[in-house]
Amino acid sequence: CEKQLDETVVSCKKAQENMKQRHENEMHTLEKQISDLKNEIAELQGQAEVLKEAHHEAICRHEEEKKQLQVKLEEEKAHLQETLRLEHELELKARLAQAQASFEREREALQSSAWTEEKVRGLTQELERFHQEQLTSLGERHTLEKEELRKELLEKH
Repeated sequence: CEKQLDETVVSCKKAQENMKQRHENEMHTLEKQISDLKNEIAELQGQAEVLKEAHHEAICRHEEEKKQLQVKLEEEKAHLQETLRLEHELELKARLAQAQASFEREREALQSSAWTEEKVRGLTQELERFHQEQLTSLGERHTLEKEELRKELLEKH
């Protein structure tokens, strides 16, 4: 019994030693994994900082480019507005000169009484011709209607 007890105690001690050794090995492995993970976290945090800085620089460059483009756009807009204003002014001056020339021609024409009389005579003749055409047209229509009425009366009679 004592021998068996001694063997059991030795066996338990060996098992305990084995478990202790496995536990120490697992602890050592876990500590190494923790250390590796801490190193990886530190490395990733460093990369994150680098990326944040790069992102910040990119945003700053973007904002600067945006401001420069806005200034350029405003300059271009002002230039185009000035160009349009000058073109419009030239066009208005040309139209004014044309209107003045036309006015001068009309004034000279109106001052010429012969032209005025001729114009009045032409208009009068045109009105008389138009009036005569309407009278002729009405006469023809009257004759046709009269003929149709006469036929209707003859048919009814």
